[in-house]
Amino acid sequence: MKEMNINIRTIFVVTQLDMLKAGNQILFRTIQVYLQNGYKVLLFTSNPENDPNRADYNSLLGEYAANLVVYRFNPLFRFLWKLFGKIKNKNKKSNLSIGENEENNIQKMEDIAPFVDASIKAGLIGFASQISFFLGGFLKLLKLTKEYQPAVIYGYEIYGAPLAYIVAKYFRLPFVTKFQGTIAFPILEKYKVGAWVRIPHHLIGLKTPGNLVFMDDDGTRGKEVLIKLKVKEEKIRSYINGVRKDIYIPNFERRQFLKELHLGEDSKVILSVSRLVSWKRVDRAIVAMTEVIKEVNNAVLIIVGDGPEKIKLDRLVKELKLNNNVIFVGPIPNDYVKYYFNAADIFLSLYDYSNLCNPVLEALECGKCIVTIDDGSTKGLLSNGYNAILVSREKIEKELPGIIVSLLSNDRKRNQIEMKARETSNQYLDSWEKRMDKEIKDVEKLLSNNLSKSYS
Repeated sequence: MKEMNINIRTIFVVTQLDMLKAGNQILFRTIQVYLQNGYKVLLFTSNPENDPNRADYNSLLGEYAANLVVYRFNPLFRFLWKLFGKIKNKNKKSNLSIGENEENNIQKMEDIAPFVDASIKAGLIGFASQISFFLGGFLKLLKLTKEYQPAVIYGYEIYGAPLAYIVAKYFRLPFVTKFQGTIAFPILEKYKVGAWVRIPHHLIGLKTPGNLVFMDDDGTRGKEVLIKLKVKEEKIRSYINGVRKDIYIPNFERRQFLKELHLGEDSKVILSVSRLVSWKRVDRAIVAMTEVIKEVNNAVLIIVGDGPEKIKLDRLVKELKLNNNVIFVGPIPNDYVKYYFNAADIFLSLYDYSNLCNPVLEALECGKCIVTIDDGSTKGLLSNGYNAILVSREKIEKELPGIIVSLLSNDRKRNQIEMKARETSNQYLDSWEKRMDKEIKDVEKLLSNNLSKSYS
């Protein structure tokens, strides 16, 4: 183990993720608030430079981007695959480094196993990918840590945690883990010890011993999972995510926005905002539209987001002949999504697993009538008939069309729910800045205690 002279205002964030143009904001907000508080941040990530979803840091962070250093590396398997591609292309006397299909294969291999896939095969692929991440980044992270001498290292999410831990241990640095929620609770409940062969990469990441462990309170029962894994409760910090307080537009020009979307001003807008993956069940909303339009023929479902399920969902829309009533708008930059929220009459979140997601919080902030599944994840924030409509998972397919029709046909009831949604947001949801201030204070207290021990 090696001691070093640390730079008290420098932190490392080690992760397989990146800041995105659209969608998940948690990594961006974490880095942004550290930068705004005068820290230099080094983002050590395996996310490739050519990822089309990656945000432009200068436009995202403005003047604060000057204190962000980004270092990208290839996990071992990706490196070997690229090397193989170069050799193959060289044999073909080509200067191309790798074909599009091969690049896609790399990304698939290194993605986290499907969210609720608890098969042993998925577990083995995930574990191999975690090892690939570790081996590809270890020596590079050691070198950068020696060069920059950070005050603290974040192991961000399940791939970042083990690698960051080993390097932090070597240099005797404070080490923090952070997770954006977890898939582990139902799998641990169902398989007990067998969960270790089904989601080993998740459990290894979660169990990595941090001086502090930040687990976002997103309804996935992450704190319970950590305690089941024998993580000391006094080290766990579980906060609900923040929201942008500027996304609510009181006097929104709805008619003009609908005109820009080529919709009639009397359209009834049902909104879904999520990455298009199987467990987020956007198909439920599409199927419900077949019944909704029989009663409310000017109803339109707007789907914001992109992902691997897009092709299947598009095919479903065509099969159900809903082309005029379902619109895919693709991934929308975070600064622009607020217009869709403010234009909506109803917001749907129909995930199979936990519905306390960022889009639900944003819908609350915008005072929207939320319809979601009563899965326990929103307990304490949403109440059926008060500030949202909650439906049991067993009845969602049967009851969803009628609920939507009822809400679209009853402005008074919908407006009452909208008013209570705004009140709930004002009472319970912090801005991202306030939410992250809690985290920074926790980390600075850790750093202060660590310095005190060093001088004692």
